[in-house]
Amino acid sequence: MAGLVLSDHILATADVITSVPLHWWKRLRRGYDQASLLARIMSQETSIAQHSKLKRIKNTRSQTRLDETRRQQNVRNAFTVNRDGFENKRVILVDDVLTTGATMNECARVLKEAGATAVYSCVAAITPG
Repeated sequence: MAGLVLSDHILATADVITSVPLHWWKRLRRGYDQASLLARIMSQETSIAQHSKLKRIKNTRSQTRLDETRRQQNVRNAFTVNRDGFENKRVILVDDVLTTGATMNECARVLKEAGATAVYSCVAAITPG
């Protein structure tokens, strides 16, 4: 993923890398946050700063068995962001899997409301939704 960022003339100019966050309870139960780990390595390999100021404030249910409409409803208002760090920034938003894009879209909406000028998604896998 870092190689992809470095080889793309638009992504390589990003100011910040952040990840789709897990709710604190899910992270505690799982023991790690896979998207955060991907973002950290990408930041190290690209020298693009990483911010973890995007927070999941709603413990949403698993999206695996939800249709696209329910996925959008499930993640609506599930995220917040500390406004410091994203104003006038081009942001790469990292996640492990993209299915319908509901989670990415909701995170991008919150980041843009916080002042991000552009949000680019970067995912490890895409699955049919």
